[in-house]
Amino acid sequence: MSILILRGPHAALPESSLLDRPLRESANAVGQSVHCRAFASVRELVTGLRRAGREHTDLLLLDVGDLGMHDASQTRAVRDALDGLPAPYIEVHDDAAHALEPRVKPQHAPLVTVILRNDLPRAYAMALDIALLRLHPSATAETFHA
Repeated sequence: MSILILRGPHAALPESSLLDRPLRESANAVGQSVHCRAFASVRELVTGLRRAGREHTDLLLLDVGDLGMHDASQTRAVRDALDGLPAPYIEVHDDAAHALEPRVKPQHAPLVTVILRNDLPRAYAMALDIALLRLHPSATAETFHA
């Protein structure tokens, strides 16, 4: 079982290893693995979403970061890739302006969107806790830290 994190560009993102290690440890505690992939363009995001669908990811955490979509064709490509996901996904943001759902209006909407203004590491922790509870509903609340 695995959780995939797709992370977009951030002007002020903490070093990814500082963010990834606690997430991996939390997931490993309940038998899940976490894989992280970065993207820097809409094309790479769409490729990452399609790849997640082919790899049978159990749940996706999606952080588009500061990525902008500059025309309708990019918006459609992202919407189509989201709609093609076989697994649920959670959007993660540190600014409400980055939320994808209002911009691309996918049919396959996120399970939840976690936005914690200016606190991306905590937003990731909360999103992962939600993902783990979704994948392991019998786990006790003490297992999680959000």
